Amino acid sequence: MTARCQPLASTFRRIAGGLLGVAATIATPCFAQSLAGNYNAAEWTRIVAAARKDGAVNLYSAQPAPLIARLVAGFKSAYPDVPIEFVRLTSGALMSKVDQERAAGADGADVVITSEVAWTEAFAKDGNLLRPSGPAAAEWPSRYVRSGAVVIAGLEPFVIPYNTKLVSPVPKGYADLLRPEFKGKLSTSELNATGNIAWYDWLEKTQGADFLLKLKAQAPRIVTGSVPAAQSVASGEHVIAALGLPSSAKPMIQQGAPIDYVVPNPAFGVEYPIAAVKWSKRPNASLVLLDYLMSRAGQSAWHGQGETASPLANIPGSLSAATITPYDPATYTPEKVKSYRDYWTKIFK
Repeated sequence: MTARCQPLASTFRRIAGGLLGVAATIATPCFAQSLAGNYNAAEWTRIVAAARKDGAVNLYSAQPAPLIARLVAGFKSAYPDVPIEFVRLTSGALMSKVDQERAAGADGADVVITSEVAWTEAFAKDGNLLRPSGPAAAEWPSRYVRSGAVVIAGLEPFVIPYNTKLVSPVPKGYADLLRPEFKGKLSTSELNATGNIAWYDWLEKTQGADFLLKLKAQAPRIVTGSVPAAQSVASGEHVIAALGLPSSAKPMIQQGAPIDYVVPNPAFGVEYPIAAVKWSKRPNASLVLLDYLMSRAGQSAWHGQGETASPLANIPGSLSAATITPYDPATYTPEKVKSYRDYWTKIFK
């Protein structure tokens, strides 16, 4: 793939009055940026030794708690001498917290996992991210690197969760959300991440310009993300959710809850960037954690349950990244986000 990059046009750190609380950048992502040249074996040995003296590394993530727990357990196994702590927040809250920490010079996040590619890329373009420099960088696919320091470490399709005891026949796609028996018994998501905005926009483009009006006529309950959506479906409070993620539903399935999900065709999805912030109080431990998340062991812990897709080939249990079409963050400029938020609010609220 040929490298393609345009200068940063603008950055904003807050959408006033919105639930996103996001920072975004208007830019075309930079592709085909190999990280292989960042790795030096002798320097990496020094970094790992120094990481043991840094103290506990802090991971902030918007991922569901069971998935984060797998990553933390895997890291502890790989690096028992490097303590790790984690904080789980929704994407909007995570970005707000990290922005506030940076502005105040406060200790906090070292490595972040989010769904907001543009937000992390803005930090990279400002020179505020550490560049991956461990052995995992040597084999990381260049197409999954943005601005030299943002690593796309996973992809996930949006799905339709449903209650297996209360829904029959099984839905096949988004058109089934409009079935009469689902009126007043389904949920859909708040605009608490750019990916949600992109999903609603995509729905109209693929299901018809009046689809959101028809969905509104189904009297859906607005929830704050994929986790509460899955919980309400599993409990029977709602029988189906318009927007879900496998990583939110699958832990409940494994626990025996009456929930399953449909992967629509075509499958629209989201990318998960990981980044190590340059203002970290523990830069060596940050780089070690970043490398673990990119390693085959880390990618197996992340994607091996079949919830998400690894950019690396041959990760057992991983979904195929090639089957997921992620939204383009460059499309959702601050103006586009605000305009679509206003439009969506008029329909649903």
